[in-house]
Formats: sequence, C-alpha cells, structure tokens
Amino acid sequence: MIVTFYSYKGGVGRSFCLANVAVQLARWGNRVLCVDFDLDAPGLHEYFRPYVGPIALGLVEVISGEAEWAEAVRSVAVPDTDGLSLLAAGRADTSYADRAQSLSWPELFAEEDLGWRFEKLREQWEESYDYVLVDSRTGITDIGGICTAQLPDVLVLCVAPNRQNLTGALEVAQRAAAARDKLPYDRGGLLYLPVVSRFDSKEEYERARSWRARLVEQFAPLYASWMPKDQHDDQPELGLIERTTVPYLPYWSFGEEIAVLDERSGSPDSVSYYMDNIAALLAHRLADADVLVSNRDTYVSAARERGRREIGHGFRYDVLVHGTSERAAELTNELLDLGVRAVRGRLAELSMVRHFVIVDPPALPSAGVQEILDQGRMVMVVADDVPRQLSAAHALTSSASAVEIAVEVVTVVPADDAEPHWEGVLVAAARELRSQGDLDGAYALVSRAVEAVRTPVLSSLLRGELAMDIGRPEVAEYDLDRVLVLVASTSREAQRAHRLLGEIYRDRDQRRAVRHFHDALSGSDRREKALVHRELSRIELREGKPEVAQRHLEAARELNTGDVALEAQLAFELGSLLVDVGDFDAASRQLAEALEWNTLPLDDEVNALRQLAYLEGAAGRPREAEDYLRRARDLPVRPEDKADIIIELTRIQRENYGTNVAIDALGDVVHSLELNDVIGKARLREKLGNLYLEVGDKPSARDVFIEALTAFRSLGDRAGEVRTLIGLVSAYRGADPAKAISHWQEAHRLLTRLRGPEADLLWRQLEAADPK
Repeated sequence: MIVTFYSYKGGVGRSFCLANVAVQLARWGNRVLCVDFDLDAPGLHEYFRPYVGPIALGLVEVISGEAEWAEAVRSVAVPDTDGLSLLAAGRADTSYADRAQSLSWPELFAEEDLGWRFEKLREQWEESYDYVLVDSRTGITDIGGICTAQLPDVLVLCVAPNRQNLTGALEVAQRAAAARDKLPYDRGGLLYLPVVSRFDSKEEYERARSWRARLVEQFAPLYASWMPKDQHDDQPELGLIERTTVPYLPYWSFGEEIAVLDERSGSPDSVSYYMDNIAALLAHRLADADVLVSNRDTYVSAARERGRREIGHGFRYDVLVHGTSERAAELTNELLDLGVRAVRGRLAELSMVRHFVIVDPPALPSAGVQEILDQGRMVMVVADDVPRQLSAAHALTSSASAVEIAVEVVTVVPADDAEPHWEGVLVAAARELRSQGDLDGAYALVSRAVEAVRTPVLSSLLRGELAMDIGRPEVAEYDLDRVLVLVASTSREAQRAHRLLGEIYRDRDQRRAVRHFHDALSGSDRREKALVHRELSRIELREGKPEVAQRHLEAARELNTGDVALEAQLAFELGSLLVDVGDFDAASRQLAEALEWNTLPLDDEVNALRQLAYLEGAAGRPREAEDYLRRARDLPVRPEDKADIIIELTRIQRENYGTNVAIDALGDVVHSLELNDVIGKARLREKLGNLYLEVGDKPSARDVFIEALTAFRSLGDRAGEVRTLIGLVSAYRGADPAKAISHWQEAHRLLTRLRGPEADLLWRQLEAADPK
C-alpha cells in the first residue's frame, strides 16, 4: 500500500505525522519505507537522524540515474522496530541544492520516460514493503502528480484549520482525481484521508466546534467512497474527524521529535493517541472506519495485531482479558498502554492467545476455563472471591488499581518464550513500578528484559538508572557502557547514557564525568542537554566558579525543554545562584517563574518563597516580603520549619511596624497553633519572650519562657533549654536575683554537655548574661 502525505502549505506537521505513523506501523510488525519526495525542502531524514547513519544516496540520485533505489534505502533502527527504512531526498552535502535543481522534469518525462520508471518503482516498492509512505512537497507543482495521483493508493491531506489550507488541499484532491483518470496505467480509484493538525480546541472551544462542522461539510465527499453508513448516526464524519484531528501541543513544535516514542498513546490529550488512529486506519486499508469511532481501542488493537499476524507470528495476542465488568475494560486499556498485545474477548479464541486473565468471573465459570487450564496455559484471575474451578489459576491482587494489576500481569508472564516486543513491555512496567516507589521490583523486572533479548538497549538504559537509584554503581556503569556499544553515538539513548555515566563519575572521577557530560551535550534531545547543564553548573559551584555555573544554568533555561517540572527546577536553581552573586532583580524573576509552574518539591517551594521575601525586604517592600512568608507559612512544612518562617515574618514586622505590633501578631500565632505542635510552640514562645524583654515586659517574658522551657525539656532539646534559661536570667534580673543566678547555673551545667558552633555562641551569650 502506497500512501502520500500532502499539505497545501508548509508548517502543518505533515512530515511529523508521516514519521510517527511510520514508526507505529513498523512497531506493529509491518515493513515500512518512508520516501522524502519534498526535494525542494527535504527534512524527513531529520526525524530519523538518531537512528540512521550518514546519507550518501537518495531520491535525487535515483531519478538522475546515479543509483538504484535499493542502494539508496537506509535501515532506520528505531527501538522496537525491525522493518523501518528511509529513502531520503538525496545525499546530504553542500551540493544537494544544485543537484536537485539541475533535474529537468520535462526532459526526464519526455526523453527518459520517467513516468514509466516510477511505475516500475511503484511495483517494486509494493513487492518489498507492506507500506510506502511518501512525503510530498507542498503547493501545486508540475511534478506534484507523481506523488498525489500516480503513486498513491491513499492520499493523506494534512490540513491546518484555516481557509487557505482547506481550499488548497481540496483543490489538489480534485486535481489528483482528474489526473488519476488520465493515467495510462491500470489503477483503482484514489482514496482520501483528511487529517486536521495544529488544532487547539481547549482554548477556543466555540471556534473549534464551528470549524469541525465546516470540516464535516467539506470532507464528506472525500469520505464517501470508504466511510460505512451508520444507521444510528446521521453524521458519522464528525466522529471520524474527531478521531483524526491532531491537537496542538506546544512541546512537539520544537525540533524533529517522534512523539510515539515518548508518549503513552492511551490518552486523547496526547498526540500519539491520534497517530495510532491514523496508523490504524491505514493498517485496515480504511475499512470499518465506523469501528474506530464507536470502539476506538478495539480498532487500534486489531490494527496492531494485523501486521504481526501477516508476518507469521504464532499468536495474535499476548493476553486475552475475559470479563464484562468495567474493571476488565480498564485492565485491557492499561495492558495496551504498557505495550502488551491485549484484547478483551471470549475464551473460545484459544488459538490466537498466549495467556489469559479472567476478571470477576461468575461463581460457576464457563467450560472454556477448564479447557485452557488443561492445556497448561498461563491463566490469571482477578476476583474478590476466586471460584473453586479457578483455584489452579494465578490469583492477582484484586484490591489493586487497574494499572497495578496490569504491571502484575507483566511480572507473572514468563519472559523465556516472549517475542521481541516484550522488552518494551517489561521496560514500561518497570517504569510504572519505579513511579510507585518500588525500586527493587522495577530493577528485578527490567533485569528480566536485559536477559531476554539480544540487544537490550532500552532495558539496559533503564536498569542503569535503577542501579544508580539503589546504590549499585558497578551494575549501572556496565549497563550504560553496553548501551553506548549498541547504539549510534548520535542517538538519544547514547546521549542519556553519557549523562548518567557523568553522574556516576561526578564524585569520584570529575574529569571523566565532565567528558561524559560534554559528549551528552552533542546530542539532540533538549531535555537531556538541560539536565547536563544543570550537572555541570553544580560541579562549577563546588569548584568555586559561580559565574561559569550561572552560564550553564542560563543555557539550560534557553533550551525550553517543555518539561514543566524541570523548567521550574532550573529556574529555582538559577534564581538561588543569582541571589548568592547579588543580582537581585534577575533572581526575583527566576524564582517567581519557578513558583508559577507550581511543580517544585515542597522544600524548594518554601526556599523560593523565603528567598523572594528576603529580596523584597532588601528592596524596601516589607508588605510583599510578608506576603511571601505567609504563603510559605501556610504550606504543610515541618513544625520547626514553620517556626523559622514565622520568626522571620516577626522580624520583618518588628523592623517595619515596631516591637509591640510584632508581639501581638506572634502571640496570635502561638495561640492558634495545634496542641500537638510542641516544637513549633516552643520556638515561637522563646522568640516571644525575647520580644517582651525588648519592650521591658519582664513578667510576660517570664511566663512564656517557662512554657518554652517545659516544652524543650519534653523534647530533649538541650540547646533550646539553654537559650530559654538565658532568657529567664534576663527576665528575673533585678526582680529576683536568686532565681536569675539559679537559672544561669542550670544553663551553665547543661551547656558543658554541648559541642559545636551553636555551643560556642551560647557560651558567649551566657557569659554576657552572668547576673553576678
């Protein structure tokens, strides 16, 4: 099947769509050739650059007669694929533009019978590949008919939601149909698949709804030849448009990324969800499209299995989920998201399925259950009460969530007879365990993947990370070095391996760590580069080079990774560094931006708020400083940290509004604290006592110091006891000299047991408070 991806204008994501669909079709077991026919502005190869070597030949050389097409095809080593290939536009060097422009198309057609040559190419491509995806140039051109009329079985029209794109694409569809009818070759009718891209329905809901209605009207004639009529739906085209409209997500607008390699495709909020839908339509040859609308997961699952079935795999499915409950449907979806070839169906389909999961069975299960148990097949059951007939089945954790049960299924399934895709399944399940905090379980699971496949790239990379997490650097080093041997030096996997090796060597061989970090900077993944710059900034800070560290953090910020949590962390670290070097205005901007992302860990969020309070105070804006400290105070921090924040807030109030105002505010806070917040109350009462001393209210100071002393004693905080006793010495001086001396002596006795910088400071305070 030959499919041309066409767009009337550039910038609508045509090549992005083709590359993602190609990867999914190849992952599903199909042989896929990608052809870059955009000779004026080639770019398809950029999506596959990490997975393919230097390009010496391409379509330009094939057309000019310098090479045969098979010589110019390069294998693309995307993970989890076997049959993905690329025929680039041409040899990627400085002479490309001249060579492409030197092609005389009228002469090639008239004198060298180029049309017949493309017809022979078409036949050979169809014999060699399941799918040939052609990336056509934009606009209306003299040679456009090759891509839009002569070559394809299906013409994918990539359209952005504006009048110019829509009108131009529809005109090209009409031209292609007319040109198709005039071809001197035996050819069936051309099928059209409109794909709407860069569609933002979240921000402009009403306008999006209006445009959908317009697209239904315009695309209905294009769907007519293959879209089944649904007796219960008077507008089936609307559902199909919604399934094939690629949403606008800013993250994917930077660089040439393949979304389906990074995203889980089960969510309609992801680009990969729609790439799966488009790939499934092509895998089904546009047949039964109404099922995509009514039961999307089943349609995509069937497409995923079609390629594997056609190349002779023994089982169509890894797991059949049997059950009618909502939990069975959720489990099926979670298994699919992990990469398991799962289907929800009947137990009678024994020949298609390797393993079985029976969900919420009735008290008397069907006869098919006994049959699969007699065959020695792996049978798992999810039930609150397992029927006696299923006692020999492996019971899964019934109380767990659907995703947890899915991971458990992957853990239970033996890996020794698994197919190549199972490495990706084990890696996905291990990542899920890691996100749940089960590092040992994740390590054990991904180790099975390392042992089960010949070239364990993904599993070795993840095991290396997990080995670092659980304190096994020797395993991490071995696995990451192996990744560097298995993959191209420019690949994303190599870039990540270099970064992680840099982190391993950071504390024991800094020169070697820096070398790995710089190797990682040569990769293309912006997030990896940002992480490397952050690591290098930390090294420079330890070396006492804040200016160099600042440059690294600024470089990381400029990369715009799209990772919200990472961007917030980088802004926080850069802001903190700018505070240290005295650039207060820039520090305020960075710290404020870090807080806006709302993803900082709690300790960093509190730290950012306290630093902003300091900066506002230094700028003479006490009210703004108070606001930041109140925000920090209201966060769920540890009692001692909350006390420090309140004390800091009290200091600002004292400096700007006077000690009496600070006393009133702090007294209200002390009375409002929880009864079990002993440490917080002790610290704040100590501060309140010192404020009372400052205004000469010794009786009030004595009362709160005594309460604080009782609390510190219950906590076993000797330093707190000494500080409070010193306060009591001052509170009793002049009023009760005997008590002042007694408290001073008790403080002296306690202080003899303390060591360290705080003890030295307390000795000086105690000497200054000597009532004698």
